Amino acid sequence: MAKITLGKVQELLDSENKKFEEMRPESKKLYESTRAHFVGGVPMSWMRIWAGGFPIFVRSVSGTRITDVDGNEYVDFCLGDTGALTGHGQPDIVAALSKQMKNGFTHMLPTEDCVWVGEELERRFGLPFWQVLMTASDANRMALKIAREVTGRRKILAFNFCYHGSVDETLCVDLMGNMMHVPGLPGPIVDDPSQTTRMVEFNDVPALEKALESKDIACVITEPVMTNVGIIYPDPGFLDTLRKLTRDTGTLLLIDETHCICGGPAGMTGEWGLEPDILVLGKPIAGGYPAAVMGFTNDIAEKLEKRVPWHLFFGIGGTLSGNAAAVAGMKAALSYVLTRENFDRMIPLAERMEKGIASLIADFDLAWYVARIGCRVEFRFMPRPPRNGLETLADVPYNETDIFNDGLTGPMEALIHVYCANRGVMLTPVHEMAIVGPTTTEEDINLYINVLRQLIKELTAE
Repeated sequence: MAKITLGKVQELLDSENKKFEEMRPESKKLYESTRAHFVGGVPMSWMRIWAGGFPIFVRSVSGTRITDVDGNEYVDFCLGDTGALTGHGQPDIVAALSKQMKNGFTHMLPTEDCVWVGEELERRFGLPFWQVLMTASDANRMALKIAREVTGRRKILAFNFCYHGSVDETLCVDLMGNMMHVPGLPGPIVDDPSQTTRMVEFNDVPALEKALESKDIACVITEPVMTNVGIIYPDPGFLDTLRKLTRDTGTLLLIDETHCICGGPAGMTGEWGLEPDILVLGKPIAGGYPAAVMGFTNDIAEKLEKRVPWHLFFGIGGTLSGNAAAVAGMKAALSYVLTRENFDRMIPLAERMEKGIASLIADFDLAWYVARIGCRVEFRFMPRPPRNGLETLADVPYNETDIFNDGLTGPMEALIHVYCANRGVMLTPVHEMAIVGPTTTEEDINLYINVLRQLIKELTAE
């Protein structure tokens, strides 16, 4: 097994951080200026988590390419953490948005595009009724409210170490039977998260059965494939069992496809023929323009429509939700980009990336694994894929010659990100995650694999 020492990682990280700063004087200058008016120097807090000491400021974009204010060019494998899965500045989406914006961004009235979008969403995902919101976080929060409303139950069930956006009910973890908020969660709605939520491990059928048997759970919320702590696939038959148990106990099933849309034009719901009661999808649904959708069954729709006048007490979303520009963007994204044709091109390229990383891991005998959902590829510093969130904490044991890997943070992860950025490859700032977009090329894949190989060679050189 290749020996990668913590000292060697830190030495190279210091060198690459210095190079990062030297290559980006304008980005650093802008960052220092924005700190006078933006918390943390950025308009949204997650922009602070990039490696290198400060975020790269963007000057221009095209497809899957980004150019920063210092003139550095990047192959973008982050793609807005899936938000730009359709590519940056995709011409058909830009044209549709521009056309609608000239006729009004928002009117608090529907447009003709709603007819096509509603029919297309039902065709893809199988649910007949939909609402449009601004983000997947908005949609998940509202979906849980709807689940509690129509079932008369208060609690929801989520899987340990899941992520469904800024949703208090899911921003908690269960560590050895101790339910707690995710560390650092600001202003939780309740002090004790067990009042709102039950947590069980993904793929644990007995725990799921026990949690649902009391029939007081309004909704199970899950991704079809967990993504927050790396890609964790369901065991064979797990999702079928989940669907049966929820139906047997009168519990609604909410599938969050926001990250798993990488699996195909209808996400893993379409690929695997899943049958959720509620489905949420955000990020790329309007090509990166702020929009999300929430779909639900006839039964749920009928119960909501019986509230008269239901909108006065139970409005879904905010004033800008469902605006005309968002719906126009959705129609264009679904028509021209989030198509089977594009996924049939992107997924083989992602398979090439997956095989390239697997070969690198094998060649250097690294205790890592690589996994993929459709056009999304990740590798982790663990010898084998975990089956649930808790197992991601049981990484390679620390000793003085090996890297201590907590799976999400640490010097090795920081090094990979800044090393790649310095060589024109942009990864998502959390995880070693790369997304293949509509205009990604085979040469882009080769560049990424070669950069990783060069890095490992430097780390393992005697």
